Amino acid sequence: MVKGAKPTSSAAPAKTAASATVGKGGKPRQQDEKAIDETFEPLKLDIKGAQTAVVCLRSAEDSVLIRACDALFKYAEKSDANKLMLHEMGATDTLFTLTHHENQTVQRNATMVFGLLSAHPDIRRHLRKIDCIPHMISLLTPENEPLTNEFAVYWLRYMCSDYSTKSQVLSLNVLQPLIRLISEADPDIKFNSLSTIDHILDDFHARSLVRELNGIEPILNNLKSEFPQITETVCNCLQKLATDPFNRAVIRDIGGLDKMIDFIGLDETKDVHVHCLNALANLLEDTECLDLIQSNGGLKRLMQFVQDSVVPAVQAAAAKAIGRAARKPQNRKIFAEQDAERAMVFLLLSENDDVRIAACQALAVMAESMLSRETIRNNDGILTLVQMMQKENPRLREFSTLAMSNLTQSNPNNIRELQDQAGLDVLIGLLNDEKDTTKAYACVTLANCSTDQVVRTNILEKGLIKNLLAPLQASYELAQAKGAMVLSAFSIDQKAREDILKNQAIIPHLVSLLKSNHDEVRRNTCFAITVLCVEQTIAIEILRNGALEIIRDLNTSESRKKNNNITTDGFYDMGPVREGGKFLTIEELAAEEVNDRRPILLVYAPEKNVTSWSATTGGSYGDDIYRVPSSSDDILSTSATPVKGSESKEKLSTGVSGRNAKTPKSSSKEKEGKTSVDQSSRAKKDKTSDKRDSSEDKKHGERESSETTADLKSGYKQTIDQDFQMYLDEIHPQILRVPLSEQISTLARFVSEKMGGTISPDDVATFGYEVAMNQLKAELHSNVVPIGRVRKGIHAQRAFLFKSLADRIGIPCTLTRGNYNRAWNEVVVGESSGGVRYPAKTWIVDLLHEPGRLILANSSDARSYTILN
Repeated sequence: MVKGAKPTSSAAPAKTAASATVGKGGKPRQQDEKAIDETFEPLKLDIKGAQTAVVCLRSAEDSVLIRACDALFKYAEKSDANKLMLHEMGATDTLFTLTHHENQTVQRNATMVFGLLSAHPDIRRHLRKIDCIPHMISLLTPENEPLTNEFAVYWLRYMCSDYSTKSQVLSLNVLQPLIRLISEADPDIKFNSLSTIDHILDDFHARSLVRELNGIEPILNNLKSEFPQITETVCNCLQKLATDPFNRAVIRDIGGLDKMIDFIGLDETKDVHVHCLNALANLLEDTECLDLIQSNGGLKRLMQFVQDSVVPAVQAAAAKAIGRAARKPQNRKIFAEQDAERAMVFLLLSENDDVRIAACQALAVMAESMLSRETIRNNDGILTLVQMMQKENPRLREFSTLAMSNLTQSNPNNIRELQDQAGLDVLIGLLNDEKDTTKAYACVTLANCSTDQVVRTNILEKGLIKNLLAPLQASYELAQAKGAMVLSAFSIDQKAREDILKNQAIIPHLVSLLKSNHDEVRRNTCFAITVLCVEQTIAIEILRNGALEIIRDLNTSESRKKNNNITTDGFYDMGPVREGGKFLTIEELAAEEVNDRRPILLVYAPEKNVTSWSATTGGSYGDDIYRVPSSSDDILSTSATPVKGSESKEKLSTGVSGRNAKTPKSSSKEKEGKTSVDQSSRAKKDKTSDKRDSSEDKKHGERESSETTADLKSGYKQTIDQDFQMYLDEIHPQILRVPLSEQISTLARFVSEKMGGTISPDDVATFGYEVAMNQLKAELHSNVVPIGRVRKGIHAQRAFLFKSLADRIGIPCTLTRGNYNRAWNEVVVGESSGGVRYPAKTWIVDLLHEPGRLILANSSDARSYTILN
């Protein structure tokens, strides 16, 4: 009931406005006509519940919608529980409908509430089920109000925390409006836009799109924002963008390196220096960027900043950045010029363990350079690391021991310094460390020290042998392998063998390692047994523990015995075959039209017989110990197994990466295994042999004729690779009478010369071998290309040629395929130093950057060579 209205009797008859009434005096009176008012008097409601406000969202009146959205925004802003409650009341879908409203104020307020709700993960799961992303992106226009833009991008920021949404958002061209919003004055819009871009940059494709849209400079311009959250997000974006080499070039060109170095030098921004250093780390890995920083004096300032900073997290981040960049040999030279080793040794004096650990990791990488090893010693690095090896922090002990193992490699001066600083006792104690990796690094360091006879004797007197039981019993294969290596290195001394007999538990554990599934463990154990068996008493103990039976089983095992797989004539490489793909024969591949895909490399030189892996090509193997072919795990089985995509890593063999096409086999006379005293009997055998040979020659001729016919039918006929034969004639005299390691280096330089010469790491992408390959395919009218015809190649082509030549001149090696057309050759070569022989190690042959260099497998240099940066 409206207030002030008078009730009327229901029994009273209704009267019209025009009806007449008669007064008391009998005089008639006419009622005044009144106009009907149809307007509704405004109603002021006092809404006290969120449910009522949600109901109001269905109102047709703009003012009600505006006030309801405003009330719901304040309610949702208070807690995540409130957001979820509104969603359960059905507000989410209604609010999304209101973001389409023609009234911009209604649209703005609805977008604000809708954006807030996306902060709850349960609500985001619901939002992914409805098609709302395109509309929310459409709100990011200059025509809409700033608050609409702010909360639309706020909504995208949270939605992009899920990878599937990132991909969908990226496909809808969201980067362009986001890059525009970065330049807005409102800090909230900046932050939400940058955060959304940061999420999207997790997709590698987005990193190149940002560059193409000229978005790198607007991002960089916000580095010195007064708001730390914005600066941190900018650094995160730059860190991801800098993984792309073309983006690094853009950052260099727009002066980004100087801006970042200047930013790090500002004391008022020290709270976000860590994030800036993380971004700078990716840039420092690029040699051109490092050169530019050095030329501008920025690297010197960075080194000084590292030492002057009082924030441990900043110092640790700087040390990690320098350590990552130093993985490249070219970068190590630049750091050496700026005395980076001294700065890292200085950080070892920090009271913070994280800083010390980061410095140890950086020193371990730098110590891969011979020059840096000397510099570190001259700056008291050996003394300081010995102190770090005795600290309570197990990770600090681990990485300081790692650094020491690299510092003592092939460096007599550092070995003597280690002894003078009482480091030998510390190393022996670390053989019983709680971390197996520390045990392994300690073993490597001790093996390095064994090259010095005086130091070796000193180590044995300190009780090395009895402490070796711990690494031999470790569960970590690397510790076992390095323990066996130390045993073989020290067992050349009579004192060591006597100690082994006193500690008889060592022999059973050593023999048990022969059963290991790890190649290096088995190889090092076999070598240790070889060295120990010079002592008859030890040899008998080894036999009693069943070593002979285990070795016999190893030699009969299909999975563990040494299979000297080699490429033969007709071997070809058609590249990786994806899952579900089919291996094609050489005839099928040759029948295909010339295309723009990678060529099929083929080796065919039947007149050049494959040399067996014997001493026919050898001479003096002074530094090689023995020549061992690759372990069975390095050789692929002959079954053809498809691989998953391009991300597989495989060893190429005749059964996997390629196949052996039909090849005429030259007949050879069968050698008799026994000699007979009876001349007549021997003559009779020779006669029988001649008949058999004649029969085999006849059969061989028939096979050759049938194969030729088959080739003609298939339209493809293999021709002898004359260039490859010339290569063999040219290289063979160069490797006679030289050690195996020198043979490998000579062949590597030869291959590099034939394939275009030395290429620096930065020039690989622009080497332009593809043009030469396409011209060669067009000239041959075929996708099949004889390897000898290739004059310009990079990893895959050079590795294929090296493997093909090596197999024919008696150098055992593998052919291993990585990602993105990367391939390399691995060889197993032993070492000796100071009269001490070591088990063979696996090395990667450098065919591009420093042809002939042997890179220790699993080292930082090896990773740079085999993995696309």
